[in-house]
This record gives sequence, structure tokens and C-alpha cells, in this order.
Amino acid sequence: MMLCVLLLVPTTVCAHAQDGGKTGTLRMVAYNVSGIPFVGDFQGTVFTLTNDRAKRIGRLLNSTDVDFIGTEEDFNSHKYLAAEMTNYPYRSNTSGGLAQGQGLNVFSPHPLYNMYRESWEKEFGYLSGSMDAISNKGFIYTLMELEKGVYIHVINVHMDAGYDVLSIRARRDNFRQLTEFIQTNLNDGRALIVQGDFNFKFKRHLQDDIYNNLLVPTGLRDVWAEVYNGGSYDADAPDFDPTDPGDTLDRILYRSGEDLTLEPVSKTVPPLTGEKGERYTDHDPMLTEFKYTSTGKTLPAPEKLEEPQPQDDKQLALREIGWVFLRLLQVMVGMVELPYLIVQGFDLLINGKMA
Repeated sequence: MMLCVLLLVPTTVCAHAQDGGKTGTLRMVAYNVSGIPFVGDFQGTVFTLTNDRAKRIGRLLNSTDVDFIGTEEDFNSHKYLAAEMTNYPYRSNTSGGLAQGQGLNVFSPHPLYNMYRESWEKEFGYLSGSMDAISNKGFIYTLMELEKGVYIHVINVHMDAGYDVLSIRARRDNFRQLTEFIQTNLNDGRALIVQGDFNFKFKRHLQDDIYNNLLVPTGLRDVWAEVYNGGSYDADAPDFDPTDPGDTLDRILYRSGEDLTLEPVSKTVPPLTGEKGERYTDHDPMLTEFKYTSTGKTLPAPEKLEEPQPQDDKQLALREIGWVFLRLLQVMVGMVELPYLIVQGFDLLINGKMA
């Protein structure tokens, strides 16, 4: 009997230690594909028509071999981009073109569940600001099954752009709204990653203040600050790295869970370019690699696991027509912004474009 006990105890301890220390790599890409019709054709280093550019970007993204891809400004040419991404069978349905859509989509080789979209309650600009109000910017949420029975929350965002007073105010409210969503819905102990185009840089020292308005209340951390700025959220800190992949508009935030700890290893700019080095967007894609480690705790499976349902493309197209007319009306009403737009123009001439 004593011999059996002595033989069994080490085995039990080793198995527990092995389960509690299991590690893996999680790679995430955030990429603003500059999919605004016509405008995006000029935003790369070469002129490329919208649908053709979407195909090229789709092929490049398909070769990244990552666990999750989030796209922004992925509007009217989404079907051309998505058709090329055969290595990522789990994905969102488009929310429509520029008039009604968010321009946000997600792709993964891992199962994705419970997708949910939300538009910002506050955005600014039909003619001024960065004209954010003519689209339905916001965020898309999904639950990714990283391993069998291991789930992680992921959010892809596109914040209000611009650094004028009213755009800053809108972006600060975006942070507030996202904070409330996280606090209300994502408190089950699972890890969380928020990535996308935040239109925010710490070094700008503006009043949107992502640190106090989003990071502190949610417990999220910023990969740039943790990996490249010595864990400091002060862009004036001695370790501040102004070079790529430094303090950029495209960001990746993270929070460990009760079952998994996340440790950012790197944030890089993958060479997603054409054969001659041509770029098809005015944004550098961001690739972050995390090391994840099992804590040994097993969380119960979510009560609900819903896969994306087939989409009625005809109904989506009909709604798009209605949204186009609405946007035209909003732009006409937005003529009252002309004085503000003129002031913006003078500010641009005097102070230049903020880095």
C-alpha cells in the first residue's frame, strides 16, 4: 500500500504542474485596409482601384499565418478581400458599404462565436473633423476558441479620428462607451484583447486620455507601453521609442484572464507589400505576438456559443440604398460645420499636421 502511494504521488504532482504551465503563442494582426471607395485608391504608394486593391491585400493577409486578423475601413470591397483569405475560414459577415457599414471585420483559423457589433454613440464631422459621422464606426466583438474549451474575448475597433476639439471629445466618449461594454459584458474571467485603429497616440498629450478613460477602468494594458516604453504610459519617459513599431494610431491592448496569462513578446510591422514593395494603404499593419500560459484553472464553457448566420445580401443592398440617401441629407445638414471647417484649415496651415 505504501509503495502504491509513493508511486502515485509524484505522478499526480507532475500532471498538475504540467497542466498549470502549458504555454503557447498567440499572434494577432490589426490592419486598416483603406477601403473607402475612391479615396483609398490614392492612399498607398501606388494608385490601385478599390476592388483590385482589396484582392491584393486579401492575398497578403492570407499569408500571415496568424491566429486572428481584424480589418478596419473594410467597406464596399469586403467580398473581394474575404474571397482571397482561404486560410481563415472563421470570419464575420460584412455590415455593409460605407454608408451603413462599420468597415470592421474579423478573420481566424479558430472558431469564432457570439459576434456583436456596436456603433459609437458620439462621433463628429460630416464635413469637418475627419468626416467620421458619415460612417457607422464602432467596434465588433467575438469570442475566439483558442484551444478546445479555451476561449478568449477579442474586440476590433475604429475610433473617431482627428485632433480638433470636437473630434477629441468624440473619441474620449468612444473610450467611455467601450469601457462600459467591457465592464458590463466581459467579466467572466476570460482574457481579453482589444485591437484596431484607435486614432490615438500617447505622445500627442490630448484630452482623450486613453489611459484614464479606458485602460485603468478595464484593467487593459497597451502593448507598446509594456514592451517598448518600459511599462510606462508616459510618452516622455526615457525609454520612449518613437520609431516603428512605436507609439502609433493602430494599437493592441490586452488583459490576462483567470485561466490564461498573456505576455506580449513583440509588436512588429509585417512586410505586407507587393512584389516591388508597393503598399496598398496609408496604415502600417500591426502584428503582435503574445505568449500565453495556462494557470491551471478551468473556466466553465460559455452558456451561449452562436456561430455567424448566413447573410441576406439583397436585403443588405437595399438597406445600403436607404443609408446613401440618409448620408447625403446629413452632409447637406452638415454645411453648418463650414465655419468650423475653415478654422480647421487655418489651424492646419499654421500648426501643420500633428504627428
